[in-house]
Amino acid sequence: MKRLWGICLLLASVQGLPTNQLNQSCRHSGDDPLEESPCSRDLNLQYIQRMESHMRPELDACQDFHGYACGNWRSVHGAGVSAMSLSGSHIDQRYVDLFERLLREPNALEHRLPMFPKLLRYYESCRALDKPRLRRYLSHLPVPATNHWLELMAILGRYGCHEHYLKIEVIQHNATQHMVVVQAHEFNLRLNLSRTIYGSLRRYMNNKLPSLSQLRIQFRQLEETLERLSRPKNINSDEETLTVYTVEQLQRDLPALNWTYALELRLNGTYEASHQLLVDELPRLRQLIEHLDQTDARLLQLYSLSRFLQHLTQLPHNPVTSRTNSNSNSNSAVSCVQHMRKTLYLPMNYAYETTYYAKQRAADERVIFGVFEELKSQLAQLIKENGLRLDANLLEAFQQKVQGLRLNVGNMPQNATDQFYADCEQHWQVSHDFYRNHLESLLHYYGHLAELERTANATKRQLSYSFNHHGPTLLDNIDATPYFYCLSSIIIMPYAYVQLPFFHAQFWPALLYGDLANTLGHEMLHAFDTYFVDYDAQGVLRNYSDQLRLNSRYVAGVNCLNDTDVIMLNERTADISGTRLALKTYMQHPAERRHNGHMYFLQFAQFFCGEEADIYHDTGSKRLNYALAQMPEFAEVFNCRPGTPMNPVERCRYW
Repeated sequence: MKRLWGICLLLASVQGLPTNQLNQSCRHSGDDPLEESPCSRDLNLQYIQRMESHMRPELDACQDFHGYACGNWRSVHGAGVSAMSLSGSHIDQRYVDLFERLLREPNALEHRLPMFPKLLRYYESCRALDKPRLRRYLSHLPVPATNHWLELMAILGRYGCHEHYLKIEVIQHNATQHMVVVQAHEFNLRLNLSRTIYGSLRRYMNNKLPSLSQLRIQFRQLEETLERLSRPKNINSDEETLTVYTVEQLQRDLPALNWTYALELRLNGTYEASHQLLVDELPRLRQLIEHLDQTDARLLQLYSLSRFLQHLTQLPHNPVTSRTNSNSNSNSAVSCVQHMRKTLYLPMNYAYETTYYAKQRAADERVIFGVFEELKSQLAQLIKENGLRLDANLLEAFQQKVQGLRLNVGNMPQNATDQFYADCEQHWQVSHDFYRNHLESLLHYYGHLAELERTANATKRQLSYSFNHHGPTLLDNIDATPYFYCLSSIIIMPYAYVQLPFFHAQFWPALLYGDLANTLGHEMLHAFDTYFVDYDAQGVLRNYSDQLRLNSRYVAGVNCLNDTDVIMLNERTADISGTRLALKTYMQHPAERRHNGHMYFLQFAQFFCGEEADIYHDTGSKRLNYALAQMPEFAEVFNCRPGTPMNPVERCRYW
């Protein structure tokens, strides 16, 4: 009776959101995909109650659906808080709880697993940080063999500081290949010689430095010269300037450097004469090398070290520079976890998977992959119908893109054993010194990329290309939200997403599809947006957009969406097309829209509540309202009169 009374109270609290006729089955939850078992009623009703607290039902949904669905969000959660930031904070706290528990329990099982002991030691070294001492980074660097500019530049490049003088780095080339790239000095990145960096450098050099103002002038003059030498003749051209060379060919055509030695020094490996590289325009590289060889070696050394310190201080969540003034142990712990999630991406994911997510993965994946396959089938049918009247070759290429789409939940190597992780940590060194540990973590990550580029081990390559190994420079939103990775044709669904409020395997269909189907649809349609459409199913860059620009139907669809206020057109195209794909997959029948439509669209809105604009996205309110205004199904569900903001007379068609 007590349980029944509690359910009655929940039903009463959500009386503004009709639940009686909701489909309450569990999609894809059983071993038999044709069977649908009941979902947890308590979980869904509690979630709906939470969703209702964000609403302002007195507002007109047909005038401003974001205000209707999210108008009370800020009152509940505060300013500057989004659903994704809440979810990310929850993940951070779970890591803190894990490490603090392991410190209290020295006999816990995790101490005998790969990664955990080193992660815990790293965490302790971070928690022990006090006053920032940037000079400590410099004291842990290897000593260059000579004072030639290449020696120090190559050493610093191993830690990810590879943008100055001569850029030698490993990048992913397509779905199954990395390549070494040799490019000219990155002149768009300037050094800001702060007092902090200057003071650290002065102490490291035993006070034998010019004054701060003098050194700034010398560095500025150096950068002006480097920019002049490295700037392309036609900087506004989209023409590709990289050419494939073997090491032997590069040595023959540009003998000013010993390239075999330069590559071995920079990438810590052996490179045969036949090894292929991607190389920038040789005249620019030649004049840069000639100038550097004639420039004062000490000035080049000081500039390199200053760039290195700036590189480290600008890394996201470096606790040396980003820790707040608060002395709270909780803040210190969270800042250390945020830092470790950046610089130790794979070890941290392994710890989260092992401790928290493994137990729910099977149930989650049945549901997530079930919806994913539904959407792929619907998208394949949409491409096959060929509403844009594509030619046969382009149509076949796009059909292959659909079939090649992959999904990785948690962004973990697929089917990796504990031995794989034991091998991964083999060369990762951890001590009780945070500065040394930070450098070793960077060395480990960039060393992994270099090894992946040159390895012939098929198993290692297969595992490494089954996920996207995030680097320490990636922004927070990449760790928090699902995204489409064009070079691998893979959708990454991070741990921050596979939890409330976005997902639960026990969600009723309106809640499940309201977010999951729209999110997956959005990321799937990024494969066909105005930017990523040029990448084929194997992540190879093609000229599909050149062909599409000759298609009048495609051009008309893009122009319709491309108003003067849109920040990123490719995000808008994914919003519109992904939302339409989700609706075609789930709510095509009028009865389904009548019974489940309100809940479906309200759940869709939750992702956009509290979302502010950034360099890639419009505000959450604009994205939500614009996307749903393009959907006649929304106007039908909310009975919006023609001509109202959410039911415009004219709509845009794209995919």
